[in-house]
Amino acid sequence: MSTVDLEPLAVRAAAPTDLPALPDGVGLTWRALTPDDLPAWFALCEVVEDHDNANERAAESELADHFKGAWRDPARDSVAGFDADGTIRAYSWSEFRQVTEGTLAPTLFGAVHPDYRRRGIGRALLAWSEARGRQQLAAATVNLPARIRLYLDESHADARRMAETVGFTPIRWYVDMRRDLGVELPAGDVPEGLRIEPYSKERDEDIRIAHNESFARDHWGSSSIDAEAWALDVVGGEKFQPDWSFAAVEEATGRVVGYLLSGAYDQDWGPQGFTEGWTDVLSVRREWRGRGLAGALLTAAMRAYAAGGMQYAGLDVDTDNPTGALGVYTRLGYERRLGSLLLTKEI
Repeated sequence: MSTVDLEPLAVRAAAPTDLPALPDGVGLTWRALTPDDLPAWFALCEVVEDHDNANERAAESELADHFKGAWRDPARDSVAGFDADGTIRAYSWSEFRQVTEGTLAPTLFGAVHPDYRRRGIGRALLAWSEARGRQQLAAATVNLPARIRLYLDESHADARRMAETVGFTPIRWYVDMRRDLGVELPAGDVPEGLRIEPYSKERDEDIRIAHNESFARDHWGSSSIDAEAWALDVVGGEKFQPDWSFAAVEEATGRVVGYLLSGAYDQDWGPQGFTEGWTDVLSVRREWRGRGLAGALLTAAMRAYAAGGMQYAGLDVDTDNPTGALGVYTRLGYERRLGSLLLTKEI
């Protein structure tokens, strides 16, 4: 469907003027999250993630990042339930950054403390955040395809059933993979005409442009990233590891034609039982695909992870990735570990 075929986004979003009321009689009062709530919000996330054996754990610094960025409006996009002692027992958030091409896609996330489940709170929070996502879409200034997104661990069957009951449909599956760094690493030969450089701030804008012209354009559901969002969410977070990140550069032109960005998510290491260097983003421009460059970048990262004392290299991949990434990772010795899925409502 081309954009000229689309009804106006405000019509498609069917956004309510007022957000749905949140439950009375459950021992909670409701208001938006603020930076002052960060320690209590983090404490809730720790309890929920431990109880649910979450694939990934949130760091307090990562939660703090949700209060940064001109496109974020926590006072309108978040809500939390506080008990009589002021402890956060549930929350929801609709995260939305407008793009000018691709797909407009608010992402919903939230949690309910295990002791407060089965009271209708989770369903009410999902309805609230969906309604807020529709408001965000209706206010967008471009008319593009749109969907509301919800990511879940594959093991969280109750949350999936709840989402499907209210009309969300699973459409993509992802798999976490790991590679034992104690096993001999591949050769990682660099294709002729290229060199692999360590990440540097001087190359940062070149890498962002390469991302928007390769990953964002060719990977399902991805959209371009502007300079502010890149600086905050991609290379500005506490977990980003520049020493484990690399750019592939054409010798003749100096152009970045591939890159790999890594993170050290140490909050996951204890629960999962091993240390790990994590590949956040990997992409190669179309004209350089099929020549072994992805493998060379991954091998450079594996060596860096091993030098940093990590036991494994890790990443996740869309199982339907059209670039054949799953096959590349398997040939390099990565093994499947955990699964997750994306559920959406198309708008």
